Amino acid sequence: MKKIFLFTICFIIFSCTSANTIKEENMNFSSCPNTPNCVISNIEDKDHYIEALSFKEENLEAINKKLVGVIKSLGGDVVENTGDYIKANFYSKFFKFEDIAQFRIDMKEGKIYVKSAAQTGWYDFGVNRKRIEQIRKEL
Repeated sequence: MKKIFLFTICFIIFSCTSANTIKEENMNFSSCPNTPNCVISNIEDKDHYIEALSFKEENLEAINKKLVGVIKSLGGDVVENTGDYIKANFYSKFFKFEDIAQFRIDMKEGKIYVKSAAQTGWYDFGVNRKRIEQIRKEL
């Protein structure tokens, strides 16, 4: 009985982890799943790769505030903001499908590394790529 209980607990813990987290040991994003509904800037995967965003602001607070403003103007809901890392949720208008976008600000390089991925389904009609390109334009 104990073994079944422990197995169940372990199964729940490991099945609840998300592929959309940042690997803490090196602060890089986890890779995109093998689906076309994800874009990422710090892993040169030709199917998912998108260029990192650039900025000219000289302090973290200024670029963070600007990025949060752009995210909110596009309908995003900022769910985590630690200064150099922002996580936001976006929802499709009709079916309310969730996309999670992550941003890591690198002050030394003047870049914002991104990952944006649909949480359900296989294909997103390029919505995540278009959203990141819109954020690029507005920064």
